[in-house]
Amino acid sequence: MNKFESNLEQLKEIEVNGFAYELIREVLLPDILGQDHSSMMYFAGKLLARKFPQESWEKIPEFFHDAGWGTLTMVHSKKQEIEFELEGPLVSNRLTYQKEPCFQMEAGFIAEQIQLLNELVAESYEQVKKRADKVILTVKWDLRDPS
Repeated sequence: MNKFESNLEQLKEIEVNGFAYELIREVLLPDILGQDHSSMMYFAGKLLARKFPQESWEKIPEFFHDAGWGTLTMVHSKKQEIEFELEGPLVSNRLTYQKEPCFQMEAGFIAEQIQLLNELVAESYEQVKKRADKVILTVKWDLRDPS
């Protein structure tokens, strides 16, 4: 366990305003990553999932809350698919003010968590629902494709 990980509970208690978070997320990172921003954010999410594995898919919404990513709700589950809704103030702000809002980090995080839990290759994609003020994140996997 590194110093950052040993300090997680204390970090969860510190409130950071949305400007500080979005400044890094929506201004700095896209400039640094350039045109590959979206795909790089997906793989960043997968990397974060490997660093912070969850015990079950029911724990994923708690992580989203703690990370400040918004409120994640499981909408439905099928044999090879789970669909989540992502909502919250930062999500709403991004949907309102970003021409092409990106939720690939969240999609990558969920895909990797489900892959780790199911031990099957999983991928996720986002559907932005601006009018509904939410994002749909769908995770799919193939039962014949073990990870």
